[in-house]
Amino acid sequence: MSGQFTTSLIDHMSDILIGDVNYAYHFEGIGTFYLGARYVDYGDFDRTNLIGVKQGLFTAQDYAFTAGYGYQLDSNWSFGGNLRFINSIYDTYNSYGMSADLSATYQIPSKRLVIALVAKNMGYQFKPYSDEREPLPFELQLGFSNRFEHLPLRWQITFEQLEKWDLRYDDPTNVTVNQFTGEVEDNYPSVWNNVLRHMVLGLEFSPTRSFNVQFGYNFRKRQELNLDTRRTSAGFSFGLGIKISKFRINYSRNLYHVAGSANHFSLITDFGDFRRKKNTR
Repeated sequence: MSGQFTTSLIDHMSDILIGDVNYAYHFEGIGTFYLGARYVDYGDFDRTNLIGVKQGLFTAQDYAFTAGYGYQLDSNWSFGGNLRFINSIYDTYNSYGMSADLSATYQIPSKRLVIALVAKNMGYQFKPYSDEREPLPFELQLGFSNRFEHLPLRWQITFEQLEKWDLRYDDPTNVTVNQFTGEVEDNYPSVWNNVLRHMVLGLEFSPTRSFNVQFGYNFRKRQELNLDTRRTSAGFSFGLGIKISKFRINYSRNLYHVAGSANHFSLITDFGDFRRKKNTR
């Protein structure tokens, strides 16, 4: 990766738009440096007074600017980190802070195995919306990925929110009445259910270097966003990528709820490919 440029757009639910622009450049013997910017537009909202009379519109946006660095120590170990400035503007309310991410990756090339540990959102809210500061959503993730030797298929398992063991909650609507005793039985999720809530599964099928298809499943999202009255696709995701000339185009769809899903579009290119082609002329 030398001179790689990435831009993406997420068409989220409720007319929320998320845009990214990223650039990474690798210096031989030094490491890889990264710059990125993200913009989140939540759209327009009605401004009303205390009795609900409309008095115009207001907007809400989030901005994030990131600088990062990665270094491959040897054929097995690589490390990385980034620093991010975050700014939120919600009507007349404004907040900003700093966060950092750290990662360590271990890979075994002969086994096509990759293991990564990531600590996300370590930081501080310098200016709160009001008098009370809010903690940043720190998260610890552990991921495993492996590609089959004689099959163009890669699987991955990511364990999310390892900093918090119990992701279950007591749902007062999730109760049943014993038809023999008439007693109310609590259906609090089991320990195994809690373990699955930490796991996100993924598959990537790459029959050629220019085309791939991905599938994903998030057990926790399905548990929390599924409906008891009907079957839904909550928790599932799918996507595909295709390379045309020097550009890779990706599309994915994340199925959250019957009320809506998120569509992801991205475009990736390596400026080094253009320089190499120019030098060969």
